[in-house]
Amino acid sequence: MPVHRGHSLPAASLLVAALLACVGCGGAADVVPVSGVVLYGDQPLAGAGITTQPIGQGTENPGSGSFGKTDEQGRFTLELVTPAMPGAIVGEHRLMINPPATTAAPAAPATQIVDGVEVFVDDPQTRRAPQATGAWPASFSDGSLRLVVPPAGLTDAKISIPR
Repeated sequence: MPVHRGHSLPAASLLVAALLACVGCGGAADVVPVSGVVLYGDQPLAGAGITTQPIGQGTENPGSGSFGKTDEQGRFTLELVTPAMPGAIVGEHRLMINPPATTAAPAAPATQIVDGVEVFVDDPQTRRAPQATGAWPASFSDGSLRLVVPPAGLTDAKISIPR
């Protein structure tokens, strides 16, 4: 039986090329600009980390998350993790806000009363730690918050954290 290979190799090559060209076709998510402000009480929150993760609707991998960091005015702009580009995927996201990293200030010197006079004691073992100004709400960093990114993008997101 004769084997005809002359025409089937170019046809197979064309088919493989077409299949490779379509890898990922139709599954690309829309990425749109997302920016806004984070307030702690009524004040801008500088240095807070923001991360989002799309919530899949019937898909195991809804796409890449986004991240950002607030500036001195509490403003942020999200950037997609993969591929690295500005924006976030359209749809509902889990939203996590992490408090600004703080550098621990040295503890205040302790005082003692000696012969009726208040005396500062410069002994690190007796120093008082500075008072905390409030606890960070767990719900802001546990993924229970949601952010909905509309198809037109979001340039005025306002996230308020109560004190």
